[in-house]
Amino acid sequence: MSARKPGVCHICGESKVLSFEHVPPAAAFNNRPILRTAFEKLLESNDLDDLKGKTQQRGAGAYTLCERCNNDTGRWYGAAYASWAQQAMAFLITARGHPTLEYPYRLFPLRVLKQVVCMFSSVNSSGFQKVQPDLVRFVLNPYSRDFPSTVRIFAFYTFSNRIRASGAAAMLRGSGMHVFSEIAFAPLGFIMTLNDTPPPDTRLVDIGGFSEFGFRDWRSSISMKLPVMSIYTGFPGDYRSREQTLAEAAVSRAQEALLRNPVRSNNAQ
Repeated sequence: MSARKPGVCHICGESKVLSFEHVPPAAAFNNRPILRTAFEKLLESNDLDDLKGKTQQRGAGAYTLCERCNNDTGRWYGAAYASWAQQAMAFLITARGHPTLEYPYRLFPLRVLKQVVCMFSSVNSSGFQKVQPDLVRFVLNPYSRDFPSTVRIFAFYTFSNRIRASGAAAMLRGSGMHVFSEIAFAPLGFIMTLNDTPPPDTRLVDIGGFSEFGFRDWRSSISMKLPVMSIYTGFPGDYRSREQTLAEAAVSRAQEALLRNPVRSNNAQ
């Protein structure tokens, strides 16, 4: 019998015994041990390639959903999402991690979108459902197409051996404010933007149009050309590669050293 813990369900909001929710579903390559590292540890580390943490044997996820919400959403949407992830992985492997084409997917689009929303419900706090009641209604009614207009979901490919998940946070970048949550687990990653704010990267592809399909609508050819985004640091919305990150860190250290030890001139005055 699987372990359970008391708490507030992240979808229905009721205080119940919670079950473990895989994010993404176990059938979407999330059935192997992972190394969990707290964000604070990432900030303290000087070497992101030698992180320490705690091994979680059953895959990524947490005790976030009551048994009913876990079972219902898994039965309604889980297999559809796993099928998409498996197709995406096959395309990425064929393209050796560098896809340049628009690939045709066989999908239940609405089910996929709802599973992604369920995943974001889990990575956010239990209070998320209180401030996003429209999303709760959207996922608890498998036939609902009422996706809130102030929320957008963007997708991308990731071929990284790192995973990243963050609850909603605000970021000031350039001249605009971004409020978003992120999930990245190969082969797919997602950004959910809130309060009608833009995504942190313009290359991401909006999949909100999946809500226009019905629960029973299966499509044999939905073509998408998703960008491949690097996942290296622990910062949500940061898609710099390992090489970019290390190069920028080296420049930053050199600048700091120069400030601590300014160059002295020996010229006679």
